[in-house]
Amino acid sequence: MKKHFLRPFLFVLMLFAFLIPAQAAGPAGTLTVRFYQEDSKTYSADTVTDKVLLTVDGKALTPTDIPALVYYPESGGNGRTLVPVRLVSEALKADVQWVDETRQVIIRLNEDIIVLTLGSAQATVNGQQKELPSGVPAMAVVLPGANSGSTMVPLRFVSEMLGAQVEWDNDTFTAAITTAAEEPEPESPNPDLGKVLRIEQDDNAQSVFIATDHVPEYRVTDMGNRLVIDVLGATIAQGSGSITVENEVISTVRYAQHNDDLGYGYPHTVRVVFDLSNGYTYSDNISLLKQVGGILVTSFHEDDPDDGQPEVVPPTPVVPIDPSAATIVIDPGHGGSASGAYYEGIMEKDITLPVSLMLRDILVEEGYNVVMTRDSDVYMTLSDRCQVANDIDADIFISIHCNALANNTTYEGLFTFYSTGSTKGQKLAQYVQDATAASTGTINRGIRNNSDYTVLRKTNMPAILVETGFMSSHNELMNLCDSDYQMLLAQGMAEGIMQYFNQAG
Repeated sequence: MKKHFLRPFLFVLMLFAFLIPAQAAGPAGTLTVRFYQEDSKTYSADTVTDKVLLTVDGKALTPTDIPALVYYPESGGNGRTLVPVRLVSEALKADVQWVDETRQVIIRLNEDIIVLTLGSAQATVNGQQKELPSGVPAMAVVLPGANSGSTMVPLRFVSEMLGAQVEWDNDTFTAAITTAAEEPEPESPNPDLGKVLRIEQDDNAQSVFIATDHVPEYRVTDMGNRLVIDVLGATIAQGSGSITVENEVISTVRYAQHNDDLGYGYPHTVRVVFDLSNGYTYSDNISLLKQVGGILVTSFHEDDPDDGQPEVVPPTPVVPIDPSAATIVIDPGHGGSASGAYYEGIMEKDITLPVSLMLRDILVEEGYNVVMTRDSDVYMTLSDRCQVANDIDADIFISIHCNALANNTTYEGLFTFYSTGSTKGQKLAQYVQDATAASTGTINRGIRNNSDYTVLRKTNMPAILVETGFMSSHNELMNLCDSDYQMLLAQGMAEGIMQYFNQAG
């Protein structure tokens, strides 16, 4: 009896199953994947989804790993096409950066910046929050059994934010991306003037130099927390990018090549953007000087903004200060997040500190008072270094650095700088320069005056800056890293300092 009853019941169940509408497979086929859940930090079970074909301006865009696919939200609603972020971004000539700590994808195209956070239904476009369509976020996707996968982003949102359009063909499950057609460049009334050769910073002078092969013409736009310099009728070989700066006023420097899209009437313009640190402005803290071969951008801050930082307290000297003895402040260049020059895996800050400590020990042994601006790997602003010396009314100030030339790997030698117009500074520089060159046997490149270096300009006593050698030269770099050679540098500088005090007395 029981057996006969089950047969018609099973038949009804099978018929009911056939009558339930099922999601048909897309024309491009299906794919089994696992979606990473950011909230639970686990992967979903195997999920069957539809593949999507991609084209850009009519040409097929083929992925190397996981293809474009349709993500169907569990809450229902229309599916959304997700694509590998690098595949679509690079096809649209945008740069992609992954920030592992924040689980964010940063997409840059010229001045446009899109920030997508995995698992978040919101994105940031040029600093403004935007809701993602249907709340479908960027997410990590892997194939079953794979150890790694792809970061997938919403196709239409990213494409349209980068200036492209997306058309959907439901018959073939194809997303056709169309970029903005490049219009022929109109003839400009003025010819180009020349090239921007390079953009380089000088952390000692707190300046950035835009080097050109001609006398530049430029326009300046003050945007509050940003300064924009447009170099008219100029091209730059690198196209676009940024440079690393160690500057208290300028936080970053970015540049980009423009055509005749800025309205200046030249075929090309190079736009250089200076992002300013909090509290600083172009009018109060930046000066510009046009030169035959470029534009010198110098930062200064006679009136420091109130940044909430504690007042600088001069470090305690190795031994109590003897009022009858001379007081010397030694400043090891760079430190902490400011690495200085970097060659062959070696940072400038890791050379200047041991040399400075050796010099300190020699001078203390000779009976001098010595105060270090830093005696460990910590960051200090240039103004704070000057304040240490000024607060204790030091007799002399010596800042120790290494040199470098980006395009010359054979140039070597020792330089010493002093503040323009300082007679005592010039004498101190000459004594230290000659004694150090003699001690080490390196090439004596002589002394130079400089009114731009902050540590020379803002100290109240004779001050010098010693460039101990060129890290860009392999041979000299090896010397600078050698402890015996570092001791020769320290001994030479100590000898020059003592000669200075002996002649002064």
